[in-house]
Amino acid sequence: MHVSPERFEQIVFDEADAVLAQLPPALRAEAETVLLLVEDAPGPEHDPGERRLLLGLYEGVPLIDRHADSLLIVPDRITLFRLALQSLARTEIELRQRVRRTLIHELAHFFGRDEDELADRGWA
Repeated sequence: MHVSPERFEQIVFDEADAVLAQLPPALRAEAETVLLLVEDAPGPEHDPGERRLLLGLYEGVPLIDRHADSLLIVPDRITLFRLALQSLARTEIELRQRVRRTLIHELAHFFGRDEDELADRGWA
């Protein structure tokens, strides 16, 4: 399914608001510090096979790995990749579901869950 970049961004931020609204206040406050970005596709630093399959990416230091005296120079961020997500959806409803699932997956990394834990919980 194809939507304009502007429409896709609107879907992403609508779904992000909905996901954040379901978090307990303390977790929501932490998650709201993460920058949310939208890109068409991953950059050249990812191998071509990975670039086609990567739906989202968390970059930062997970909360459970932080120390009280840590100084973070670069803010945590989640990037969602428009072309990959659109390629998996036939309707806007499916696209919203993919976006939501990807956001939850990447937020789980922010909260300290690794790929194995997410796979065990059905969120890989």
